[in-house]
Amino acid sequence: MEKALANMALKTAETACAKEPETSAKAIATPTETPNALKGVSQSLLERIRAKEAQKLHTTMTRNPQQEERLSTMSRLPELARILRNVFVADKKLALNMELACNCMIASYRSPLSSDEMEKHLRQLAELTPAWLTVHLITKDMHLKLNKTMDLNIVLDKLNQKMKEEEHI
Repeated sequence: MEKALANMALKTAETACAKEPETSAKAIATPTETPNALKGVSQSLLERIRAKEAQKLHTTMTRNPQQEERLSTMSRLPELARILRNVFVADKKLALNMELACNCMIASYRSPLSSDEMEKHLRQLAELTPAWLTVHLITKDMHLKLNKTMDLNIVLDKLNQKMKEEEHI
């Protein structure tokens, strides 16, 4: 895959050089020149930042679609955790039916999600934070149980940490 990307970059560079040699000369001179806003910043720092940006772009481009989808769902989990905590506090119950929880969460979430998507998010939330949220099968119905004594900030920190771990994979 890396060879294919390198070959594609070479072909793109060759076609750009063949069409407009003046533009490519300006493009080569541009990275060494720094904008006025970056005057006084060391060149080595700028090079490290550019290298990190290139590495991040490379990992984003080579990530598979399933991993990308998992990251997008994980990015929604902190807000969903806050909403779920509010739903449990408002209902004053120890456990909630999955369908009822999904409907309450859909009504409170800022962007539209289907009940299947919301259930998937809740299951992933339970998978990532098993000490805080658990899913139980009781008489053919799925129920959610929330540990109300656990601090929500600890849960959010765990979610953010797991998101960073997933990004680096």
